[in-house]
Amino acid sequence: MRPVNRAEATTRAQRTRGVRPRRRDEVAPGTAETVTFEVPVAACTIVDTAGDRIVEPGAFEMLVGPSSREEALLVAGFEVR
Repeated sequence: MRPVNRAEATTRAQRTRGVRPRRRDEVAPGTAETVTFEVPVAACTIVDTAGDRIVEPGAFEMLVGPSSREEALLVAGFEVR
């Protein structure tokens, strides 16, 4: 699975998606598992016009799935304060 996050709204332009570090958890077909992981706030940075990485508070979405195809992704929201 590839965790991906995207900001729902920012004050600066940015890519809508960014691939983050990968972790693979095997789940057998037809079964379900609860998977827990932490997202460091540093993974939610954007680059401002001066080229500096910053973190803006706001809503983000975590997309997880076997590929980047929209129909293959599970989505969960979280907020940076």
